[in-house]
Amino acid sequence: MKVLALSDSHGFASHFAAVLEKEPDCKTVFFLGDGLGDLLQMKEIFPDRIFLAVRGNNDWERRFQAYDETAYKYIEGHTILATHGHRDGVRHTLTDLAVRTQAIRGDLALFGHTHKPTKQIVPGTGVLAVNPGALCNRQYAVLEITKADIAVNFKTI
Repeated sequence: MKVLALSDSHGFASHFAAVLEKEPDCKTVFFLGDGLGDLLQMKEIFPDRIFLAVRGNNDWERRFQAYDETAYKYIEGHTILATHGHRDGVRHTLTDLAVRTQAIRGDLALFGHTHKPTKQIVPGTGVLAVNPGALCNRQYAVLEITKADIAVNFKTI
């Protein structure tokens, strides 16, 4: 299954739309925060997509309180934790995020916040931590998830 990982659109709804148009085979979309207003627009424009979204540190408006800071999804035998990452200290280490992912028996952690594309197996945990980069910088990731593997392809628009 191919899924999109997007984060940090920061008002660049046009970048968000461009990615969704460019990747029509990705029906599941993880949005990792900081641009929930953009996400709400995309949900109207692309009703055929399944959006799993979390609130980021810049999604403070009252209308976004319905979104949690963490989401979970099971795909092709993999348990995925999705979060923005600001509460996990991801600017300094991925260990706390990986330990939280292990606590749910997860093996993939998707996060944003740093605006830096990242793909790393966190030492001592076996957790794959992925940051797709920032949509405001035209960055995103496509993940191909199978029972045997998780392939990550970083892309730009």
